Amino acid sequence: MKQAENTHFILTGATGILGSHILYELLYRIHKNDYNGSVVLLLRSRKDKTAIERYDELFDEALVPDYFHAVDRSRIDDCVVLIDTDITNVQHASLAKLNKEVRYQLIHCAASVNLGTNEATFDEIKRNNYLGTLNIIHTLLPYLFKVSFISTAFSSGHKSGLIDGGLSDESPKSFRNPYEQFKAQTELEVVQTCKGYGLEWQIFRPSIICGRLVDHPHHVIPKFLVFYLFGAFFYRIKEGYGDQTIRITMNQESGLNLVPVDYAAKAIVRALDTDIQEMNIANRTCLPNNYAVPHMLKKVGWKNYEFTDHIPEDQNPLEKLYYRTVGAQLHEYLVTPDHEFNIGNLTDLMKDMKEPDVFEHYLQLCDYAVDKEFNHLLS
Repeated sequence: MKQAENTHFILTGATGILGSHILYELLYRIHKNDYNGSVVLLLRSRKDKTAIERYDELFDEALVPDYFHAVDRSRIDDCVVLIDTDITNVQHASLAKLNKEVRYQLIHCAASVNLGTNEATFDEIKRNNYLGTLNIIHTLLPYLFKVSFISTAFSSGHKSGLIDGGLSDESPKSFRNPYEQFKAQTELEVVQTCKGYGLEWQIFRPSIICGRLVDHPHHVIPKFLVFYLFGAFFYRIKEGYGDQTIRITMNQESGLNLVPVDYAAKAIVRALDTDIQEMNIANRTCLPNNYAVPHMLKKVGWKNYEFTDHIPEDQNPLEKLYYRTVGAQLHEYLVTPDHEFNIGNLTDLMKDMKEPDVFEHYLQLCDYAVDKEFNHLLS
C-alpha cells in the first residue's frame, strides 16, 4: 500500500459501530505520521449531548482499543475538525470549516440500520440512507476528489451460492427489506455521480458486524445491533414471558456471516488509498445457526424455545411480540441459505493478518453483550 501523505478525510458515522473504529484507525495513522492531514467529522448535536460531547465519548476507556493508548490526544485533536450538522440535510453554510485549498476523500459510513419492512421503515431508510447519501455527496462536490461508500454485503439481495456482488452483477435481485434495496440503489447512484463529476470512487460491503477480535480488549462493540438484537430481546423480556415457549423460525442448515468490527475497519482504511473499487468484507465461513442461536439463548438465560421452518399461525402472546418486533427484522436472515461471498480483494489486502476466528470467540462475544446488558456505549 502506498503511503498516504497530506490526505484529508471527511468521515460520517463516527459514533457508529464501524465508523468509530475507522476513526481510531485514521487517528492512529496520524499518530504514526503515516500521513499529514486532517479528519473532518460530520457529527450532529442532540438534545442531550453536543457534538463535542459525542466526540469525547468515543475515547472512553471502555471503548478504545489498547493500541490507541499510545496516541497523544492533544496533538491528534488539532487534526480533527468537527462540523455540527445533520448529514441528511447538510447545508453549504455549515461547511465553512472546510479548507478550500485542499480536496477531501469522503468516507461515508453513516446509515440507519433498520431491517424492518413496514412503510415507516421504508420512509426512514429512503430519507437517511438514500436521499441523505446523495445530498451529502452533492453538497460536498466542490471539496471532494474521492468517495468511499460503506454499503453492505447484503446489497446483493436474497440469493445463495458464491456472491460476487458488485455493480457488474446484473442478475435480478430480491431484497429482504428496504435497507438492502436502498443500499443497492445508492451504490449505483454514488458511482454514476462520481463518474459524472470525475471523482474516484470505492464501494465497501461489510457483512454482519460483531465485536473486536483483532485488537484488545476483545469482544468490544459500541452498539448492539443486528444479531445482537436477538439476544437483547430475550434478555429484556425473560422476566415477564420466561415461562412461555416460543417457536422461532430458523434454517438449521444455514448460518450468519459475521466479521469483527476492527478487522473490517482495518481493511477499509488499508483500502482507502488503493485502486480497489469494490470489496466484500466478510468471513470465509458462516457461523451455523444451530450453534449461534441456541448458545445466545443460553447466555441470556432463556430455556423455553423450539425451532420451526415457518412462522406459526396460532401465536401465543410472546410469539406475537417477537414476530412484531425483532422477528420482523431478523426472520428473513434466519431462514435464508448460507451467504458465501467472494473475498478475493479482502484476502489479498489482509494477507499479513490472520482472519479472526468468530466461531472460537462467539461465546465470549455473547458474554460481553450480556455483561453490558445489551446497552449501547455510544449515543
